[in-house]
Amino acid sequence: MYVFIEAVQSTFLAGGSVMLPIILTGVIGFYYLYSTWMRIGGDAFRKDVYKVVEMLRNDLNTRAEDPLRFASKHLGLRGGIVSRELRLALKVAKDTPEKYLEYMQVRMIKTVQYMQQGTHIISVMAAAAPLLGLLGTVTGMVSTFEVITLYGNQNPVLMADGISEALISTQSGLLVAFPLTLLKQRLDERIEYLTEQLELGATIIENYMSLQAPPEAT
Repeated sequence: MYVFIEAVQSTFLAGGSVMLPIILTGVIGFYYLYSTWMRIGGDAFRKDVYKVVEMLRNDLNTRAEDPLRFASKHLGLRGGIVSRELRLALKVAKDTPEKYLEYMQVRMIKTVQYMQQGTHIISVMAAAAPLLGLLGTVTGMVSTFEVITLYGNQNPVLMADGISEALISTQSGLLVAFPLTLLKQRLDERIEYLTEQLELGATIIENYMSLQAPPEAT
């Protein structure tokens, strides 16, 4: 463990002054990535989220005495943001059906914004990390040329610090940016999928309510 810590410390020092902002971009990016996954909850990794909508459709099509209440109770047994939001939609549909459409329009926007909160910061950090690494490359090469100017190029040992700074900072920036970019893409795809499931569930509830509404008098 001590050897590992010492190796990390020596690498950090060899990377030069840009290593600190590179590490900060990584910490900030991964923090917002983790917090976004946690906000989504169990649906972030479930492969069977579509079954929530199927379950809702089946419950509303049953001949139960109170399908809305039955479907809400069924959804309550399953965690995740899709079940939670559809359960709230069922409550509004049951208590104030005339306000359902207005509620869902506003609620859907808020839910999507809730899931996307902080994702733009992840993109910024993923883009900033390699740029900082490139900055470290430039500063490292400048240091190398300064050594060459003062001492010539006959002693490679004197140039090693500048070259190490250039290579390590570039590598560090890429090591931060690469996983952030891939995980951010996966997160965006998941948010889009969950949004589609929410819209589908809301449409199922809306269709059920339209069938239950009494015909207008002519």
